[in-house]
Amino acid sequence: MEKVNYFELFKNAIEERNVTIKELEDKNILKTNTFYNFSTYCPSINNAIKIANFLKMSLDYILEKTDNNIFRPYKQHQTNFYNNLKNLLNSYNISNQKFLKDLHMNKDNVTNWKNGAVPKLSTIIKIAEYLDCNIDDLMDVEK
Repeated sequence: MEKVNYFELFKNAIEERNVTIKELEDKNILKTNTFYNFSTYCPSINNAIKIANFLKMSLDYILEKTDNNIFRPYKQHQTNFYNNLKNLLNSYNISNQKFLKDLHMNKDNVTNWKNGAVPKLSTIIKIAEYLDCNIDDLMDVEK
């Protein structure tokens, strides 16, 4: 699996909207210099959601998983990740055990998600790729 350049992906998205990194900071979307960390680290899911909502772009579009920007605002507090994942696993007839084994994850991950934790963006991407679904299928979006 090749290393993802999150800085370039998100930079391309903000440039497409004629926005600057400074504007993201000035409008309190991100803290100062946070964006530059994307060159080394995957953005947190909270920061990714803030940027996506501000730009009115889906995470699938920003991350170049699709050419079509079908945007629905993300809920800032993701509370249904586990239920969304469970429904997808059920629809594909994949057990939690198989899912965890295939993705080399610990059982504690599912327990944490069941208790309301949300995985890192990089993990959500990995899960979406495994299930061959959109990131939005795993996320809470506004109705």
